[in-house]
Amino acid sequence: MQKDEARWQVRFEAFDADDEHRREALLALGNGVLSWRAAAPEASAADDVAPDVHYAGFYRAGWYDDGAREVNGEPVRLEALVNLPDPFGLSVSLDGRQWFGSADVPLLAYRQSLYMDRARLEREISFQLAGHSLRLREIRLLSLANPHLALLRWELQCPPGVERVQVRSVIDAGVENALIGKNRAYEGKRLRDLVLEPAEGGRATLSARLETPGRRLAMAVHVCHPGQIQPWRSECQGERLLQQTECDVENGRLVIEKRVIVQVDSELPSTAADARKQVLACLPTQAFARLHLRHARAWQRLWAQAPLGLSDAGLEKRLRLHSFHLLQTISPHSPGRDLGFPPRGWHEGYFGQVFWDEIFAYPFLSSHLPDLARGLLDYRYRRLDMARERARIAGLRGAMFPWRSAGSGREQTPPFQCNPLSGRWMRDCTYRQRHVGAAIAHDAWQLYLATGDQGLLTGQAGELILDIARFWASLARWDEARSRFVILGVIGPDEYHNLRRDGQPGLDNNAYTNLMAVWSLRLALDVLAALPESAAQALCSRLDIQPGERGTWHDMTRRMYLPIRPGGVLLQFDGFEQLEPVPDAWMEEDHPRLDWMLEARGDRPDRYRLAKQADVLMLLYLFPGSRLGELIRSLGYAFDEHALRRTAAFNLSSLTHESSLSLVVCAGALAGIDPAASWRFFQQSAGIDLEAPSDGGTLEGVHLGAMAGSLDVLQRHYLGVRAEHDGLQIAPAPPEALGNVRLSVQHRGAWLRLTLEGQTLLICADPANRRDIPITTAAGAKPLAPGQRLAIACERR
Repeated sequence: MQKDEARWQVRFEAFDADDEHRREALLALGNGVLSWRAAAPEASAADDVAPDVHYAGFYRAGWYDDGAREVNGEPVRLEALVNLPDPFGLSVSLDGRQWFGSADVPLLAYRQSLYMDRARLEREISFQLAGHSLRLREIRLLSLANPHLALLRWELQCPPGVERVQVRSVIDAGVENALIGKNRAYEGKRLRDLVLEPAEGGRATLSARLETPGRRLAMAVHVCHPGQIQPWRSECQGERLLQQTECDVENGRLVIEKRVIVQVDSELPSTAADARKQVLACLPTQAFARLHLRHARAWQRLWAQAPLGLSDAGLEKRLRLHSFHLLQTISPHSPGRDLGFPPRGWHEGYFGQVFWDEIFAYPFLSSHLPDLARGLLDYRYRRLDMARERARIAGLRGAMFPWRSAGSGREQTPPFQCNPLSGRWMRDCTYRQRHVGAAIAHDAWQLYLATGDQGLLTGQAGELILDIARFWASLARWDEARSRFVILGVIGPDEYHNLRRDGQPGLDNNAYTNLMAVWSLRLALDVLAALPESAAQALCSRLDIQPGERGTWHDMTRRMYLPIRPGGVLLQFDGFEQLEPVPDAWMEEDHPRLDWMLEARGDRPDRYRLAKQADVLMLLYLFPGSRLGELIRSLGYAFDEHALRRTAAFNLSSLTHESSLSLVVCAGALAGIDPAASWRFFQQSAGIDLEAPSDGGTLEGVHLGAMAGSLDVLQRHYLGVRAEHDGLQIAPAPPEALGNVRLSVQHRGAWLRLTLEGQTLLICADPANRRDIPITTAAGAKPLAPGQRLAIACERR
């Protein structure tokens, strides 16, 4: 598998105004603390750029505001990620009248390139200014060596006769959260008490706060030029600070740099004035080359933890892009900062909130960078007390985690969603997706399996798993008519069905929810059984788990109701098969999102046999078919291989794939059932954002859950690498078209290199490992000692 730079690059060879918003998100940079959309700096500094072409988003991870709003006549406090002041405005002029970035400045050539290996974004532009042709090379990066630092560098090539260039720098503190039109009522202006202050030598500072108590921001900016420079002239224009100067051009070349420092909250001293002084003092003085080198080396170390090589160069690039976004969203700077997993990255999509999408990232993170997965678990554990309180208020026990989380741990699902087709508000009932608790238990268990850290079971992971099990036990009800336990009034992963026929929110006996509840209860019992008796007793004592509760959990794992119709087909929920069939056009033709389209017609998707995303198939994504069958049969239902295939086919036929997660779930779920279909879905999921339309959802932020899921499908489903209690289970099932693959995984501190070539998967234990790795294949169990190899024959399908 040849190594070449093209596999590490995403490049656009021409400017496209209609595609700019998507590219700004697709090429955004991050370091786990800051996130910077790839908006053009000259657009922020020019006076006449159309606002619908560029959107200068700049964000601090987890920095939410819950300022009061009125939505549809009701008071609302919804925690939303804040768009920070834009400090990157930069432009040049030769005559003081025509500025680069203005509508009358023609572009002669344009190239934009993301170098993923170094997390560096470049633009190369040729343009005409005041009758002269100039060339610009722009470099920007968010330092992985300094999580508070952003760098922008312009190198301008000027023709003979141009000896001086006017430079304009703009800091725009008048920004709002305004990217997503349908969220306008929830968003708007969030920064308060703004102070902009120019300082000497092209420096400036800013301070602000939010309505949310304790939320404070300070920012410092330095515009520097290595040559002669005239004194800066500063002017405040409302909430914009404009600074201008003139720079001498030396040998036809002019270099301008913007260095930005951002700090918030407890990182700052108590007063705004002292905060501005502190960030000003934090501006780096080292040469750009030194700062860039430290950043590149940090990324080199990070990439070494997630090696990947494919014989298919195009697929490798797409999966590298997915790895890149995952690693710059949840980076080595993330642990310890109380940050969750935002499904659209640290952008305005979904208000930057946290759902269940880390379930798609945990298998990859825990087998490559377990400290990052542990940081995500810390985020959930810090909100365990709030989840317990939410359960208590609902009359339940254990921990009821919110469907949407942010800073406080309270439910953050918007009460209404605006339909952009009809302009009407639709009530949002998706907060009833209680299955998020099972996802958290699953993630905690994945981390334990990958690390073998028993302290997780006696501590954070154990507490989460047991209190989530206790929640399921209190939510389920005994149904005398069925002689089984039932779970009523919930919503599954498919959000298109959320109302009963009587209009009440929630559905009865969602298959995914009921089975994940059973799995969670079994897991809690397994955790207690896996611990030494003294440790299990101590954990139960700490959580006040009574002896009778464990018996109830065991009973529920044998007597939970499932909506299974004759023939063994597992239905999405009670009554799903009685819904109206959908017209073929809804599944085949282009149309607006179906819930919007139907509401605009006075209809609703609850009436139809359709699904936004793979609800039941999610079970097959998480569990091998044999294990899923065993789980269902343990409840007393007949369920064999034929029933499994019929279940997959029936549920697949109702999918609209209007959720980005649907494609990747189908790719994983069908890997062992229909390899050709699995591969088609995988190919689509691999291009989820890179190949998205200009007006698609990517402009709000990348689909991080689906990106992580594509990496998981490759490793866990196609190469068959699964962490189990007794070691690594490896059962490869590669599609014929996959080609050759090379990657490495970490298991309990030891590394394995896996190489798929032709019909053989070669497993090599790193010679530096300090212990054997237990490996289970179809041929049986074998400990793999440091430096040893194991070859597995695998049939391509």
